Amino acid sequence: MLHNLTALIAKELKSFWYSPVAYVVGAFFLLAQGEVYWILMQVLNDPRVDPSWRMSQFFFGGTFFYWLSMLIIAPLLTMRTFSEEKRSGTIEVLLSAPVRDVEVVLAKFLGAWLSYAAMWVTTVVYFLILRGHTALDWGPIFGGYLYTLLLGAVFIAIGVWSSSLTRNQVIAAVVSFVLILLLFMTGLRNIFVTDPGVKRWVEYFSLLDHARDFSRGIIDSRPVVLYLSLIATALFLTTHSLAGPRGRA
Repeated sequence: MLHNLTALIAKELKSFWYSPVAYVVGAFFLLAQGEVYWILMQVLNDPRVDPSWRMSQFFFGGTFFYWLSMLIIAPLLTMRTFSEEKRSGTIEVLLSAPVRDVEVVLAKFLGAWLSYAAMWVTTVVYFLILRGHTALDWGPIFGGYLYTLLLGAVFIAIGVWSSSLTRNQVIAAVVSFVLILLLFMTGLRNIFVTDPGVKRWVEYFSLLDHARDFSRGIIDSRPVVLYLSLIATALFLTTHSLAGPRGRA
């Protein structure tokens, strides 16, 4: 299984980085994160800012550009994973090869997630630049990256599932974006909830609260379990989608 999975992941990475989509997505990502870095620099030089706020809190979830890039990048990375295979008719060849459906799904997911992670790795240079001018607490920064990679894995798993439902890349991207947006909006509904029990459950799904905690260096196991469960569920649904005749059509 490991040999098949490695070969399939390499195929996915090659397919992605040889396409213009990779560079369009990469350019958008770098533009958005560059804007976040510029805002961070302005904040650090503003004496009115609460000194208790950490730099990681601004960079990981503290700006509109962070969430915009998170909501858009996953659909763009995953829209062609299965949709393109169905459109070109290569899905039958892929699924009739001596590999299991779960290996194909994992390879699509990991290929997209590794590409996503590679983009975020480039932002480490921002903190290295800052380290040359001021002291940094690397704990919250590590927490911010851990959160970003976990949340990205959730969004990418949802995107892969969406792509397995259709042969149209645009439809796959739209479905993925809507599902991700609904997940994002779930935690925002706590302002309309008055019942303490319901409010506690709604807050459990609050991506904003999770980002705030991780970027302060507070790593709670509950959101980690939640995200891993969402990833497993989305990948299970993807495998189930491919198992039937409609999934291979």
